[in-house]
Amino acid sequence: MSRVLVVSVEPPWPAQHGGRIRTARVAEALSRHVEVLVTFPDHGTRQPDPPVETRPLPWSPPSAVRTRASGRPHLGGHYMVPVADSLGTLCAEFRPDAVYWSHSYLAAWGPAASRHVPHIVEFANIESHRLQTLVTSAHGWQRMARRAEATKAGFWEPRVAARAALCVALSQPDLDVLRGWTRHAVLAPNGVDIRPYHPSPPDGYVLALASYDYEPNVLALRTLVRDVWPLVRAESLEARLLIAGRRSEALAPDFGGVPGVTVFGTLDDVAAAYSGAAVTVAPATTGGGSQLKLTESMSRGRSVVMTPFAAQGLPDAVRDADAYWVGDEPHSFAKAVVDALRNLPARHAREHTGWQRCEALGWSRTIGPVVDSVAGLADRKAAS
Repeated sequence: MSRVLVVSVEPPWPAQHGGRIRTARVAEALSRHVEVLVTFPDHGTRQPDPPVETRPLPWSPPSAVRTRASGRPHLGGHYMVPVADSLGTLCAEFRPDAVYWSHSYLAAWGPAASRHVPHIVEFANIESHRLQTLVTSAHGWQRMARRAEATKAGFWEPRVAARAALCVALSQPDLDVLRGWTRHAVLAPNGVDIRPYHPSPPDGYVLALASYDYEPNVLALRTLVRDVWPLVRAESLEARLLIAGRRSEALAPDFGGVPGVTVFGTLDDVAAAYSGAAVTVAPATTGGGSQLKLTESMSRGRSVVMTPFAAQGLPDAVRDADAYWVGDEPHSFAKAVVDALRNLPARHAREHTGWQRCEALGWSRTIGPVVDSVAGLADRKAAS
């Protein structure tokens, strides 16, 4: 059987949030066709019995001097520099027929030992675009550092794409960019796990579920609580906002005293949080262009109030559906939240429409093209 080494930024299992879910589903799908080994820098929570074999690599945070000064991405160096030797040894032992990189910034630091096999690079975002959106939210030296990283990405990113045997885009706009750099690119948008539909409760809360170790999510939440939430409460005094997700507990001192706001913190299982929600929110205006939490919410029968920036990353299957609300500034966002809370028939109609559209977004369907392409590359390498 052909062998594929999947290199991830963190343990994919337990698959509790966007990045982990994506990598987990890709690895699981690949493992039904080829032998898969998933490796990653050893940090974060690991599931003791993952469905696909894993190999954590010893890791500790490196000095930022080398990665900042390099022409390659700082973020990739942060994860890859400490594990470069271990990853090279693993490649020599496992002898993969292809290497699948979960993020382009990791592939930019791939060790020499991996270069003799085809590389499949997943562009979770177009980094030069994502980094540029983060420049305006920084100040001083941090702003300079981000501008430098965005400039660097303009050089390393197209080169990573050109060297790859296959590039994977998560959205059509990103695919259009990749096809300017390489002929070998496929679209494999985020999928969902298909679940039964259960209508939202009439008296449910507003759910802000995200990974709050990612700055764009924190900045968006602060804006939501500061500028939008008072407008919501002025119209609906009984409205409740529940904040949950990875490392959200760190925000409790800031938001714990805000009327109607509760911080739940990191959750082992998000099902209960979704179950009690009337609607979810996606207030981000910076960062990446494809947010898995949008379709994750819809697949669980919950509609979303989102910014136009977030809506850009919706897959075609739901983009044109009357399944969500969009608010482009605090007053329109607040109005959409209030409408979703008060108008139960409209809310249920939209969430059911979104849930139905998500039936076309099962993981086996959305990542099918990339699984077929990766398996084909591995088979051709093994036969050569």
